[in-house]
Amino acid sequence: MNISQDNINQFLEKYIHFVDKISYKYSYPDNIRHLLYLIVPSFVIKYGVSNESLILKCFEEVVVYISGTENQVVTASFNRKLYIDEGECKTKKYIVINEYKSASLTNLIDSIVHEYNHAINSINNEISYDDKYVKLRTGLGYLIYDKTTLKFISKSKESCLEEVINTEQTEEIVNIIDSFGGYKINNIEFSNMLYALRNEINSNSYVSDAYYFQSYICENLMKNKTFTPTICNLRFKGFIESIPELFDNVIGKKGSYVYFCSLLEEIYNLEIKYNKTTLFKKIIFNRLKNKASKVISLIEEYDNKCIYK
Repeated sequence: MNISQDNINQFLEKYIHFVDKISYKYSYPDNIRHLLYLIVPSFVIKYGVSNESLILKCFEEVVVYISGTENQVVTASFNRKLYIDEGECKTKKYIVINEYKSASLTNLIDSIVHEYNHAINSINNEISYDDKYVKLRTGLGYLIYDKTTLKFISKSKESCLEEVINTEQTEEIVNIIDSFGGYKINNIEFSNMLYALRNEINSNSYVSDAYYFQSYICENLMKNKTFTPTICNLRFKGFIESIPELFDNVIGKKGSYVYFCSLLEEIYNLEIKYNKTTLFKKIIFNRLKNKASKVISLIEEYDNKCIYK
């Protein structure tokens, strides 16, 4: 949509009223309410006014809770509780924000945007079934539960690719928020929060430090004009079953997408192992380097075989 000084305040005021309504409903503290002033309209710009009702539904259904405990690694997380209501599987959705007094404003906004973006990209075609299992879609992948007991069994291999794409989109949304600073905003609370954020970003473009290594080695794939728009569109709409075949068709080898996702997950697990251990770090580093080389080679092959890139 086209935003200008002539319509910016009218545009923002609509979502300020919406945030005030849900903040009263869920008793959000003022600092969370003020953050949502910035975040909600940025999602509307990112995904378009045509998807406004879905976006607002997500922010109304996915409740923010503050845990009261501090976590130096995880600022926020998107969670769902699977339950049965009148014979039908449903989910209760919520975002938990850990104690954030020591977190920077940029980090806090990044974390909340990141988790809501997971939520919005999981809302369509969220739950599917077969004879034995319930599959709960999380962006590109699934959490798998026993159909009878609803006991968690496993997750699919796409979680790291999901995080790479989600991080890329988080950066885009935070930069949309930052772009509001180019206008004169009438709402003082919105304007003050935006001023504080702009002083922290202090650059032309925001770059997230989440999943930094995975994002770095996947940079060329994220720039690919065949891969990213197609995958992100299917992910948003919830039609992810065709993604492996689309990827494999470009590579020309069945199982390439699953192999690629598995490599990213192995890299993530090796990173955790490397950071925790004091012994055999060089061995782990060499394994990490080898896996990363395989990912980069696969991306190069995909890129070279794409007609439109």
